[in-house]
Amino acid sequence: MRLFANITSILFHPLLMVTYGIILALTYTYLAIYPLPVKLTILGGTFVSTAIIPGVFIWLMVKNGAAVDLELSDRKERIVPYLIFITSIMVCTFFLYKMMMPFWILALLIGVCVSLVIALSINFFWKISAHAIGVGGLLGGIMGVARIHMINPFWAFIAILLIAGLVGTSRIFLQRHTPMQVYAGFCLGFICTFVASLLSYIYLFI
Repeated sequence: MRLFANITSILFHPLLMVTYGIILALTYTYLAIYPLPVKLTILGGTFVSTAIIPGVFIWLMVKNGAAVDLELSDRKERIVPYLIFITSIMVCTFFLYKMMMPFWILALLIGVCVSLVIALSINFFWKISAHAIGVGGLLGGIMGVARIHMINPFWAFIAILLIAGLVGTSRIFLQRHTPMQVYAGFCLGFICTFVASLLSYIYLFI
């Protein structure tokens, strides 16, 4: 069970959530018409900027003794990684802007940044679950985009809900977080991206 929980935590690590979101957007929305080379460029740039670069920084922190482990178990060790990840999301937003991606994609990334800034503020006195923020943000983004484009990715909803349950259960089982920290993280991520998607919809009429 512990092995399964660790694998789940790795597969659905917060650093991978933006990449998963872009994959879903390129699959279920009108962006699916993009040529394969364009899709790969978008995915590659997203993965490098939001997963590889911040991941390398975290690994260097552990190697140099600035962090105990890759899980960043100590709440105080999460401040710099949060700042790095926020910066990486901003870089990714600029990259996708240059790739002429639609505004609702950029709005979702801004929503992610907002959730991370709030999480960083909370982190000074309470350890909120970054894994739950990630999966909650992914679900909020999917629901918001589905609302905007009037689509019903039923199986995507079911899959993300199951994944959210597995991730939350894994974090609690591994004793990385309390149930309340998981619930709070999920709600924070969901609300920020869902509201950002709705605001992007309103922007179209301004």
